[in-house]
Amino acid sequence: MKVIDKLPTGPEWRCELVHTRGEFEDIGHDQERDEDHTMEGEEVELWVRDPVACVRELMGNPAFDGEIAYAPEKVFTDLHGTTRRYDEMWTGDWWWETQRRLPSGSTVAPVILASDKTELSRFKGDKNAWPVYLSIGNLSKEVRRQPGRHASVLLGYLPVSKLESFDDNSIGRQRLFHYCMRRMLRPLVDAGRNGVELVCADGQIRRVFPILAAYIGDHPEQCLVACCAENRCPKCLVPAKERGVNTRFPPRDHTQTTCTLHEQATGQYPPNFVAQGLRPVFSPFWAELPHADIFTAITSDILHQLHQGIFKDHFKKWCTVLVGKQDFDARFRAMPVFSGLRHFKDGISKVKQWTGADHKQVQRIFLAALVGAAPHPDVIKAGSCLLDFIYLAQYQSHTDRTLAALQQALDGFHAAKDIFVELGCREHFNVPKIHSLQHYIETIRSLGSLDGLNTETSERLHIDFAKKAYTASNRRDYTIQMTRWLQRQEAVIWFSSFLAWRNGNKHPVPHPADDCSGSDESDAPPVHVTQPLNYATPRSAKPLPSGSSYRVSKRPQFPRRTVQYLQENHGAVDFLHALQDFLSTSTLGHQYFQPNLNDRFDCFSNVVIRLPPHDYMANTTSRDYTARIYSHPQRDNGPRTPATPVRFDTALTLFDEESQQRGGFHGLRVAEIRVIFKLPPHLGNCPHPLVYVHWFKSLNHFDSSVGMFRVARSTQQRRPNASIIPIHHLIQPCHLVPRFAKGPVNPCWVQGRVMTETDTFYLNRYIDFSIFDRYQNHF
Repeated sequence: MKVIDKLPTGPEWRCELVHTRGEFEDIGHDQERDEDHTMEGEEVELWVRDPVACVRELMGNPAFDGEIAYAPEKVFTDLHGTTRRYDEMWTGDWWWETQRRLPSGSTVAPVILASDKTELSRFKGDKNAWPVYLSIGNLSKEVRRQPGRHASVLLGYLPVSKLESFDDNSIGRQRLFHYCMRRMLRPLVDAGRNGVELVCADGQIRRVFPILAAYIGDHPEQCLVACCAENRCPKCLVPAKERGVNTRFPPRDHTQTTCTLHEQATGQYPPNFVAQGLRPVFSPFWAELPHADIFTAITSDILHQLHQGIFKDHFKKWCTVLVGKQDFDARFRAMPVFSGLRHFKDGISKVKQWTGADHKQVQRIFLAALVGAAPHPDVIKAGSCLLDFIYLAQYQSHTDRTLAALQQALDGFHAAKDIFVELGCREHFNVPKIHSLQHYIETIRSLGSLDGLNTETSERLHIDFAKKAYTASNRRDYTIQMTRWLQRQEAVIWFSSFLAWRNGNKHPVPHPADDCSGSDESDAPPVHVTQPLNYATPRSAKPLPSGSSYRVSKRPQFPRRTVQYLQENHGAVDFLHALQDFLSTSTLGHQYFQPNLNDRFDCFSNVVIRLPPHDYMANTTSRDYTARIYSHPQRDNGPRTPATPVRFDTALTLFDEESQQRGGFHGLRVAEIRVIFKLPPHLGNCPHPLVYVHWFKSLNHFDSSVGMFRVARSTQQRRPNASIIPIHHLIQPCHLVPRFAKGPVNPCWVQGRVMTETDTFYLNRYIDFSIFDRYQNHF
């Protein structure tokens, strides 16, 4: 430890004592007034670091060279400059407006703060911590979302105290929070007014103005920051009883709110204090921060407002009341399998502990389970519009078109939501999180897409900066031990980064502290939650070869299978006939033999294909996004392991290349993948595998009441319509869900035979972002 303590590290920690008394105005009074310690109350510890030094550390880290911006940009999707694109913070309006107020040649460092109280003790105890994190908007979202890149630093620990000496400790805690935040951020006042000279990641020296741009937190934290009651909106002046209407209200004004709080403190009792739902916090921490507007800085929160909020706490409960737990569970058990989709074998009513990742899984099949059970079409419409909003809000890049679609989805939800009142499962919609949807578009236009401003990141940071640090302590007087442990961890990380930089490796190997295993944070998502659903290649997966669109195993899982085996186990009843048709129309060179029953084929159980590029998700080129398609019969795994069930996935395949140029589902057709095989050499020279498929009918029947295409199996003379296609015609996997009828679910469906027991399906709109975007672009 002595050697580690000699290594250079980040900004030093310091502990500041804050004395509190039972009178609100005496929180944080001058310590010199109480030299004899005769005043009643308690002392709490505030652990802080210099925020300007933290900004200096992030701006000057050479590992971020090439991934950091120093000026705002306006990005357009067309050559005429009519359609804006919003993704990184430097593409939003806030940076442009702030840049105009600063001297020429200045560089803005948009400060992003996040705070959230978290539990430290497991299973028992009441130990808590209140960390505050700092990052800067100059860094790209992709860097900030990776804990292993250390683009967010721990700024301090706020005191967690019950303030038992106060008559109204809720107001006392609010004042204590703002007093501690004011002391923590005090260096930003002068730096934001006059700027500081910093050596940046590219080696240039710039005058940088660190200015508060975004504050990330859940709804209680947002109201605490905005000095308003929790039954009010922290961003606008919506009346307390009108939060369920689809109406825009005037935003809160930074200067006016400061004046109102000052007038209330001096005994003038302005009427706006009560009308705007303000709390008696007379010295908010943001009042003196230059060029900052706290009400614009408060960001929309996808995790707590959408996944954990409207969907979990409201819409899912309403629909469960309408459908019934037993019927709903049966529908979820009957859902066909899909790569990356969680199968709820016991339904959803028995799940006791939900995470944000679990709700994302439910959203992928929720509307499909609701179809046929909803007592009124407006229930389906409200659910479709709400899910459209949730999916659009998660886009990592927005344009004017996607923002218009976001507004359209919001309007559609409000137009249909009254059906829940008519059906008796809801009395009103005066809910803060429903009103919060009004601010998503303005936040995106101001600060960029919301994937870089989500509380999922701060929830993940709790593991490294709070929970693991607490575990390393002896649980007594633990805060000082946590800061010392974190300082040493930071020293090791700095030294590893230096060695990597010295050896020419720009990005060092992530430190073991970045591992998220063993977390007890109920809301803490896995590392990959900020990546699009079904898009992230597993860390253990091998990348595809350069220029290749697929990958199969070197050795086939089912070698030398006979035609009879394929007919009996794969259901490939017309395999020989389809193969003959394919060979007669292909250009594989000279064909010496005709296929017959004695031929043997090497078959594969799955294929990995490269997914098509997505305009609004994962717009970087540093990852190779792939998906796996399975096609295998039931496999015996021995006496002690259950057999692997039969699985034949469905996929979108290229049917008309010219029509596909129009985008959407044009030129595509759904096929069931029955056999993936290599053509034997004596039948022709084919270097790539082939795929035997059973076709579904063309995507011509769009059910507007559900918002999905209705498909059915295609037949010829009462036999499956089968073909053999090249493997590169597989575009991407798709998910077909049964068209549930009213009443109980067929018991055979629950037992896993839904794909063979039903004839009509819906092409699931919400299975992943690629399919969802195809629906958006089709019409």
